[in-house]
Amino acid sequence: MGTPVYRQEVPIFAEKSDPTLQPAFEQLERGESEAAFEAFQKFLEAHPHHPDAYEGAIVALLQQTRWSEAEELTQRARHACPQSPVLIARQTWNWIYLTRESEAYPLVVELLEKGFCHPDWLREVVLPLRNVLICRLSDLRRTPYPKHVRTQYRKTLQTSIRTLEHWLQQHQFPIPDEPVGTKITLSMIARDEAELLAECLKSVQGVVDEIVLVDTGSTDATPQIAKRFGAKVIHAEWQNDFAAARNLALEHATGDWILVLDADERLKPESRQAILNAVRHPQFAAFHLEIVNEFGEGEYFIHRLVRLFRRLPGIRWEGAIHEQIVPSIARLKGRIATVEAQILHLGYREPLMRRRKKIERNLAIIQQELERNPNDLFHKFNMMHTYFVAGNYEQAIYWAEQVCPYLRGDEDYAGQSWCDWMIALARLGCLEQALQVGADALARGIDDPLVHYTLAQLYYQLGYYQKTLEALEATRESATRIGLLTPDGETLRVGSRFTGDIGIVGHKWWALYARALRGLGRLEEARMCLSRLHQERPDDPVVLIEYGQLLQELGEREQAEQVFLQLAAHRAYELTAHQLLARLWWEVKNYQRALPYIRAVAIALPESPEWQEMWLHAAQEACQWRRVVEAYTFREQHGYPITAQMHINWGRALWQLREYGSALEHFRQAIELDPSDPNAFLNAGDALYQLGAYAEAAEAYAAGIERDPTNAQAWFTLGNCYFRMGVYDAARIAYERALALDPNHERARHNLELTDECIRNTAA
Repeated sequence: MGTPVYRQEVPIFAEKSDPTLQPAFEQLERGESEAAFEAFQKFLEAHPHHPDAYEGAIVALLQQTRWSEAEELTQRARHACPQSPVLIARQTWNWIYLTRESEAYPLVVELLEKGFCHPDWLREVVLPLRNVLICRLSDLRRTPYPKHVRTQYRKTLQTSIRTLEHWLQQHQFPIPDEPVGTKITLSMIARDEAELLAECLKSVQGVVDEIVLVDTGSTDATPQIAKRFGAKVIHAEWQNDFAAARNLALEHATGDWILVLDADERLKPESRQAILNAVRHPQFAAFHLEIVNEFGEGEYFIHRLVRLFRRLPGIRWEGAIHEQIVPSIARLKGRIATVEAQILHLGYREPLMRRRKKIERNLAIIQQELERNPNDLFHKFNMMHTYFVAGNYEQAIYWAEQVCPYLRGDEDYAGQSWCDWMIALARLGCLEQALQVGADALARGIDDPLVHYTLAQLYYQLGYYQKTLEALEATRESATRIGLLTPDGETLRVGSRFTGDIGIVGHKWWALYARALRGLGRLEEARMCLSRLHQERPDDPVVLIEYGQLLQELGEREQAEQVFLQLAAHRAYELTAHQLLARLWWEVKNYQRALPYIRAVAIALPESPEWQEMWLHAAQEACQWRRVVEAYTFREQHGYPITAQMHINWGRALWQLREYGSALEHFRQAIELDPSDPNAFLNAGDALYQLGAYAEAAEAYAAGIERDPTNAQAWFTLGNCYFRMGVYDAARIAYERALALDPNHERARHNLELTDECIRNTAA
């Protein structure tokens, strides 16, 4: 992951005739572009029509890749010095590397006819322009013109090519023997990739003209699948060296351009035309493409790699792992641009990582590379990041200490390196130390969105919510500066130099911003953030959790319930959703609404006493007797102890369901467990009464009264039992006793009157 930094040179066409400018030009040659720019600007204040000073200032801007400012200054310079061949040459150089070749051509011919023949200009403008025209000529099949128009266009191109070649020969500039055209070879290495290969090859159909695949020992159908797509398959033994395998593929390629993919990658459909357009611009030796690594559902990490390059003599892969083509391009002084195309990489999905044992394999090869070159920062970074991904934070920190302090800051992987260091410390609980590392990164000029965002995370964990917001704002500002976001800070752009998780300026940014606002009590602002997120990512589990909890905090429980129900649709989050739904209604004692969710959690977590108790409590409070019985049955089946009181409650639930026989069994178990409990006897009496066993019921009631003689209701039920048996004198005594204990017991008074009437009728 990541690419070593390659600083591309900008030629200087001025002859540096004015001695006053010599120190500034020397600064340019040393790469001290900022100081040189100030010197040239100061000189121009006194000499506003000096072409060499303009040329120096423009080159200083180009060295800093400040293209738009350089082009604006070039326009002003040409207006101030319209006849300067140096500035016209600079204009054509700019246009060639801004792919504005049609504008450059007439100026190039004009300069050649005037005798301008600076060797760097011939090499970097005239020869590349000739190559561009050859590519256009070889690519007419993709030109959407009628046949007669294409015929005339072909003649025009041929004439233009001959014109440029004539002048190159006139100035004795050698035209190298190198492939020039638009034929693309897809170059691959693979082993046992039958599951993934076909989709990869489908993604480049209509883009590539040739497929070369080096098979390093497949035991599955990988070679056969490749041949089905017309690939040239070369069988080779795996040497634990990715560069060696890729170079073998390169040797068998015949295309003018090489596109590199792995089997677990796909060229995105919207990127197909960008590739076809890119190969018409051979002034660039290679192009960076954006690799979009999918490591979770809707989670992406991006970085840039050179995956499209010209098949030039001398270009070779280097490095046994995380192999690079860039060093050989640098030796050829080839220019590298960025094409707005993306490759989707699926290899970081956890099942694939486990199946391939990539971490173990990578560590072994990186260690081998470091033994060969112990001071290679890029391989040290790869060692650090591999340990970080594996969760070995102690080793990640060790290697971070060997990498981060020695980075210049313009490496693709600089921000990721410092970020990994900070997060590894945080994961080990060293939050303050992680903050210090982040501060050190900023002090060293590592202005990377990853650094700012990681600082925001640390501030949030420490409860510094205002600092969290400030760091998040800095994240967006940094992302805009490097071109990851459009100037309005809202839209992601393809082709920036950013390496890392793009979520930090998207959904993760909004989620953390909302959390910080909640921490500050700014709930309505947090709601706006999360509402936006919910609209953009309606199926994102993290968003659903955050949004639902905020709605709950705002007291909007109905809306919160709907959000949590959306979360429950995700199988992996179903349990979490039910827990959130259960507590949503539990905390306001709405047991009727809470019960189905509590039940679901309790069944899913049979070892949790808390959820078992909540299930029982909610069912009883909601008078859901069937659920009470179900909860007790589940509890018993999973080995929880059932107390005497629980048997009583279980029996009462069965009694409510009119399952009196089953209820009686639980009351009897309660009596066995605690013979001193009057309620066990009294409830047994109730069950026997409903079963019509009045004599046994009377015995049970009497036993209960013996243990609690002050229970008016017990005397009343005993009276009812005697009444049913026709033992009116005993019934009368029981009712009187109930009234003595509770003079307001109206039912006892009513039944006493009925009993007295029965006694009178019997006497009569």
